[in-house]
Order: sequence, then C-alpha cells, then structure tokens
Amino acid sequence: MSHNYSVGQLVRAAGAHFADRTSGICEVIRLMPESNGEFGYRIKNTASGTERAVGESQIRAVAVGQSIPAPASDEH
Repeated sequence: MSHNYSVGQLVRAAGAHFADRTSGICEVIRLMPESNGEFGYRIKNTASGTERAVGESQIRAVAVGQSIPAPASDEH
C-alpha cells in the first residue's frame, strides 16, 4: 500500500471539520507515515499559508484545471 497523493499535488480538505482552519485548496507539502491504518500528509493552504497534518480520508484531489485563488496580499 502506498500514498494516494504526492508532494506538490493540490487537494481540498473534506468536510466541515476544516471550515475554520484549512478550508479551500491546499498543496501537499510532505508525505507522513501510516498511522491508525491510513497514510498522513502535511498540507498548506494556497491562499493563507496555513499548514496542517491530515489523514488520507480527510482530503480529496482537486480536479485538473480548477481555478486556484490568489494568495492574500498585504498591499492596498
């Protein structure tokens, strides 16, 4: 058994559990070892830069060609 997602792949955190943390499109930045029967990932929100560790069941692949929001800018 191996990871279903790879470093650099865009994913979306599944479920309302992440609505206040890493919602939106995220990039897989690190593959984590298997824990409790599923592989883990470190993901980074592409807009806010927030990082979080998730299990494979908590993320879904982003469809190819889906638009990605631009990072927030501090400039006015």
